[in-house]
Amino acid sequence: MAGGRMSALSLPIDGGASTEFKSFRARTPLFSVSAGRVLVTLTLPERLGASDVEFARRLAEQAAAYAVEVERLYRSGRGSSSGRSSGKGRAA
Repeated sequence: MAGGRMSALSLPIDGGASTEFKSFRARTPLFSVSAGRVLVTLTLPERLGASDVEFARRLAEQAAAYAVEVERLYRSGRGSSSGRSSGKGRAA
């Protein structure tokens, strides 16, 4: 990550959380994560460069690794805790 100041946001995910991908003919795509009353949308510049493609690929790789780890924890029985959902979220 680049140096300097950084903001941080932590989104507690539960059964009501969702993700959404939207593609458009005449503009760059949007990817959103919604949790509770928070919506985070990733946007790109209208003129894409190689670094934008690299970011999208890294995002996909990290999301896939996250999904593998969540499933591993769920299957091992360590993924459930009281007051939490079953781990099944919605993806739009």
